[in-house]
Amino acid sequence: MADQLGSFQAVISGIIAVLDAFAVIALLAAGFGIVNTLLMSVQERTREIGLMKAMGMRGSRVFALFSTEAVYIGFLGSAIGSALGILVGVGVSDVLGRTVLKDLTGLQLVAFDPVSVAVVILLVMAIAFLAGTLPAVRAARQNPIDALRYE
Repeated sequence: MADQLGSFQAVISGIIAVLDAFAVIALLAAGFGIVNTLLMSVQERTREIGLMKAMGMRGSRVFALFSTEAVYIGFLGSAIGSALGILVGVGVSDVLGRTVLKDLTGLQLVAFDPVSVAVVILLVMAIAFLAGTLPAVRAARQNPIDALRYE
């Protein structure tokens, strides 16, 4: 029984390593997605940015506005993704524990540590902030007169 449990754990460890690699790729893709989304947002809101700057808003406040938007996007994406992942993981674990792997007592397929989930959410928020820096700097440096003339 111990040998079977050990072999299952070895297979699961291999699967976890592959899934971790996919997670890194997904984080990179999410970073590029956030950059693209915010660059389009800056382009579409050029006149709005120009108006805010013409009314006296400093570049640092515009930077903070777009950086906050990036962090918010990262938070929503990671929180919703974590919640769905936990729900699906617990559901699959329960189904496998009652059917295919019912003979292996003590096997826990999925375990979620709240601290790890919080760390992942904070990491994604940090990546979102870094990804939103370029669009936020671009928005903060816009000349108000040129931005108001933009069509």
